[in-house]
Amino acid sequence: MKLAALVLALTAVLWGKSKPIEKNFVFTNVNIIDVRDGSIQPHLTVVIKNGRITGIAPIGLIEESRNTTVVNANGKYLIPGLWDMHVHSAFSDPVWDEKLLYPLYIANGITGIRDMGGVHDVLEQRRQHIEHGDVLGPHIVMGGPFLVGGKSDSQSIAVNTPDEARSAVDSLKKRHVDFIKILSNIPRDSYFAIAEESKKDHLTFVGHVPFSVSMGEASNAGQKSIEHLTGFSLAASSQEGNLREQILKSTATHDRAGYFAASQKASETYDPAKAANLVSLLAKNKTWQVPTLVWTRTQANIPENPPDADSPLKYVPASIRQQWDPRVVAGNTSAEQLAEYKRDADHAPAIVKQMQQAGVYFLAGSDGPDPMVIPGFSLHRELELLVKRVQPPSSLAGRNLKRGALPRS
Repeated sequence: MKLAALVLALTAVLWGKSKPIEKNFVFTNVNIIDVRDGSIQPHLTVVIKNGRITGIAPIGLIEESRNTTVVNANGKYLIPGLWDMHVHSAFSDPVWDEKLLYPLYIANGITGIRDMGGVHDVLEQRRQHIEHGDVLGPHIVMGGPFLVGGKSDSQSIAVNTPDEARSAVDSLKKRHVDFIKILSNIPRDSYFAIAEESKKDHLTFVGHVPFSVSMGEASNAGQKSIEHLTGFSLAASSQEGNLREQILKSTATHDRAGYFAASQKASETYDPAKAANLVSLLAKNKTWQVPTLVWTRTQANIPENPPDADSPLKYVPASIRQQWDPRVVAGNTSAEQLAEYKRDADHAPAIVKQMQQAGVYFLAGSDGPDPMVIPGFSLHRELELLVKRVQPPSSLAGRNLKRGALPRS
């Protein structure tokens, strides 16, 4: 039986219509990896009872019975279920059918996802469908609507004043979200109101670092995770104050040229000492990073490297494949934006390596589904990118390390 089919079959059995079925599995002749030192432990037997691993041993002679299924893994690898820690399963347009989307995670060994924002009612309904066994899919933790500056819509709540920010946090707590998600355009005083109210309500808050706040301030304020490395290059610039004012002015007036100019200037004024201090602070405060390297690299390569016939794109619905056509994506991406994606794809791994060496914590997330960031498959690519041994250069001056101007979530 192929691994994907095995994972699907096992998950379907473990998660029944309303609660896990009391059934035991024994995997024999399986390889596992010792995560402490990376060594491979071959020819082991793993016993799973009622959905939990209860034993690992070199030899296991257990007879198959009505309540125990023995699987000869034939030298394959067995790992605990993975989590994709940055997805949007009810955000893309058109929205994926839940019976097509969620099984792709399971087929790739992903048994949990952190949904970073979308239509709350749709997300909650889909989570219930999965937990009740009506849809095969991963466990979902979710933040509900984004908190944003500007105007509210079906997927976001505007927080243009501290009072609006505190009210939004309280309302999301009543809706039983698992965390608060913020975007880049939140006013400074609203941001700190969110931080205070989240602490008061015992909620974790995560997301982008707003333009109005430095990365160090966000870490000190208790933001638990930072997505896409947002805010790093600006905080590491020797001209951080002046450039922050330019970026805030440019974004307020929708001046794209001004924004890109300030962003480029931030990279040109990179200060290694500031960067080192910032990275140390992130490690000290245990501020997790979710780089989503696969997203940027994919967007940078779409126009020039369309997928081949054997790619996982065949699992994507036709209506979405049309929107993901490289010609359509290229037509919707400006030259400035594409150039920034390419710089990010080239240099973000060096930032990750620098952070890793300083002891910063990481979460693996794909930011899919998005053009060619295919659910399930993309997390494995993200994990591959995260473990590449990329040595950080002594100086990153002249390199644009900031996220692109395309609105990210």
